[in-house]
Amino acid sequence: MSDLGISILLPVYNGERWIKDALESILSQSFKNYEIIIVDDASTDNTVDVIKSFKDDRIKFYTNEINQGEIRSYQICWKKATKGIIFLMAADDILLTDALLKTYNAFKLGDDIGVVTRPYYLFLGNVRHAVKAVRPYDKAKDRVLSIFDGEDAVRALFGTLGASSGLAYRKEYMSGNFRNEEYTFCILPFALILKKYKGVFLKDYTMAVRIESSGIRRRSDIFSISPTDTMVKMFNDVYSGDRYDDVRKVCIDLITKEYAGLVQIKNYSSMKLVMREIRLLLRYRWLSIFDPRFWFFCVIAILTPRKMLAWLADEFERKILSRTLKDIVVGV
Repeated sequence: MSDLGISILLPVYNGERWIKDALESILSQSFKNYEIIIVDDASTDNTVDVIKSFKDDRIKFYTNEINQGEIRSYQICWKKATKGIIFLMAADDILLTDALLKTYNAFKLGDDIGVVTRPYYLFLGNVRHAVKAVRPYDKAKDRVLSIFDGEDAVRALFGTLGASSGLAYRKEYMSGNFRNEEYTFCILPFALILKKYKGVFLKDYTMAVRIESSGIRRRSDIFSISPTDTMVKMFNDVYSGDRYDDVRKVCIDLITKEYAGLVQIKNYSSMKLVMREIRLLLRYRWLSIFDPRFWFFCVIAILTPRKMLAWLADEFERKILSRTLKDIVVGV
């Protein structure tokens, strides 16, 4: 098998507060065969100055003259990439110790490995304090999984895609660039590759995802397109046909049980869009009417004032959920 390097795609817009931490976490990695493709999306703060303060030949820096959006910037990064592994990175997230080496070693397991995913945790302010996490599939070892390995494998693979940072793809297996679609730009190539190849679910946490600067909180228009409708249609399209019946059903079940998304829509969008999402959840999975979790999230999303709900959500994660994550070893 030929040697593989890693192209880290890192678009940024007004990331002055975070980009230094992100770059330092990359440049401190033990694995050295990588390039960092940065596209600044016409930032209006001092982001460019911060990036230019780093003197490293592996940083390939480009700028957009006008703002084109995060996905378009990822597309530009992809076109500039020269290595065999595409690794996604957000400018406000932190790469944990040996993350690149662990990802690289997973691809070295065989030519049939098309994607690598990972457990990750989310933090509010303090990167050493996890408040939420996507857990490993197997704490003991990295697991090679196929979408044809059964329901647990499919849930494991697609249950890690709530954040893009740390996802990795073998570039030659990608059927073109990332598509300009909200919610699915990183999921779609992942799903397409898994139709022919296998994925690896790493056992170790490789990524710390910053909550307070997420796009959901910064963009009031992000929910103008329905997350549920967009993703259900994508899975129906990608996994059409009898061969993929079981895979498609599991993926759609995952999406239509993501009731907590109603709270995010209420916090950062409008009540009109909350009601739209509730209708779509029921359209695609009418059995939700018998699920107490569905009614719990509906009630709090509809009745709780936005400012109070946003505060409660953060406090719940910071004070309650974080207590269940004491076992996570933070490798920073």
